[in-house]
Amino acid sequence: MGRGAIPRLAIAFGSHLIAALLLVWPAFWNGFPLVFADTGTYLGQALLHYLGWDRPPFYSLFLLLTHWRASLWLPVLAQGLLTAHLLGLVLRGLGRHEPQALPLAAAALAVLTPLPWFVAQLMPDFFSGVVVLTLWLLGFRLAVLSISERIYLLALAMLAVAVHQSHLPLALGLAAVGGVVLAVRRGWRQAWRPMLRMAVPALVAAVALVGVNAIGRGKASLSPYGMVFLATRVIYDGPGLAVARAQCPAVAWRLCGVLDRMPGWHNGFLWNDDSPLQDALGGAEAWAPEARAVVLATLRERPAEVVLAALGNTLQQLGLFGVGDGLEPWPPPHGPQPLVARFFPQEVTALANSRQQQGLLLEDSRRLIPLHLATVLLSFGGLLGLLVLRWQRLPGPTVALAVMVVAATLGNAAIAGALSGPAGRYQARIIWLLPFVSGALVAGLRLVPQHAPAGLRPRFPG
Repeated sequence: MGRGAIPRLAIAFGSHLIAALLLVWPAFWNGFPLVFADTGTYLGQALLHYLGWDRPPFYSLFLLLTHWRASLWLPVLAQGLLTAHLLGLVLRGLGRHEPQALPLAAAALAVLTPLPWFVAQLMPDFFSGVVVLTLWLLGFRLAVLSISERIYLLALAMLAVAVHQSHLPLALGLAAVGGVVLAVRRGWRQAWRPMLRMAVPALVAAVALVGVNAIGRGKASLSPYGMVFLATRVIYDGPGLAVARAQCPAVAWRLCGVLDRMPGWHNGFLWNDDSPLQDALGGAEAWAPEARAVVLATLRERPAEVVLAALGNTLQQLGLFGVGDGLEPWPPPHGPQPLVARFFPQEVTALANSRQQQGLLLEDSRRLIPLHLATVLLSFGGLLGLLVLRWQRLPGPTVALAVMVVAATLGNAAIAGALSGPAGRYQARIIWLLPFVSGALVAGLRLVPQHAPAGLRPRFPG
């Protein structure tokens, strides 16, 4: 190791640590990592050795491998370091090698975007942005990565796709979008290998999801009970309810007996303890076959209405990205407090005394919504403007990143809004990518300087 290597490593470590701490500041402000209603499920799957019907177990394993049953602060710090390191790799791929670039980017993201509110939370949502950035690095900036970094990014991308079912279609769509960008620039012969590299994490994650469900549930399926979510969506959008009312005199659906006492919103139907889904329909697992029949009948009888409702939900989801969704108090039995008391008794008081559990954090987060809104609108406009005005002048990898971020923003809204239902957290978890990418471009940075080493220059012209 050369004489200057140790100082450089120390500076790099310091910049990553500073960035990580900036990206988890809401946890420090709260007095405890942020939690959600599903946090208990994700903790419990690994700690209590069970497989939930609606949640893949891979984020649960991530939590187990990072908290070591010692402290729930450790997963949050791990998420901060992971995000900071990934941002550093992206900045390097964009030609930014200065040690101060990462802390400055992290500081801007910490203040101007919802990113820290997801990095600081014990939930897999922060992995949505990780999917986009890892795939771009694997597809377009392989030359700037060492062998160990390539292996690490491949494993990280697989994990990021596997932790949430919505990430699988997102990843496959981004691989296709990246391939199209390459084909436009260089032709399909030069596009298929990078496109395959971007598709591999999704394909491996799909195999892992099928394998887990086959072993754990005896059902070789990506999502054995996904039809419950789809049926709920088409019912509450209207077409499914109309089909059920029309067909109930002739079919023996159990749903027919509860149509008049359905809760007022879809999450009430899915999750409330007194929901008809839990009593009359026997729970999600028991109702799944009938849910499939409802979905198929609705698609057959009212396809245009289903499509229009999906488009409407997508548009609504695009405008819902305010931080705060899910940051209300989560007292027992819906929150993670019983599990924390059992496995992390030394931290149960901190959880109970946190600003979130005291009902203060939600208002804290909502004060930042106008700032986040202004940042997103400016960055989205700037990014589209640069793509339109400088398409031919921007380096190919930079164009690809900008296009993939825009595609991810639109695709995430379609996947989450149309298939599950519009909610602020779904879009907020990924919207920070727009300021991150457009900020680097609009600031006038030379993303791949001419004096950069050959391996860091674009491999095809802008």
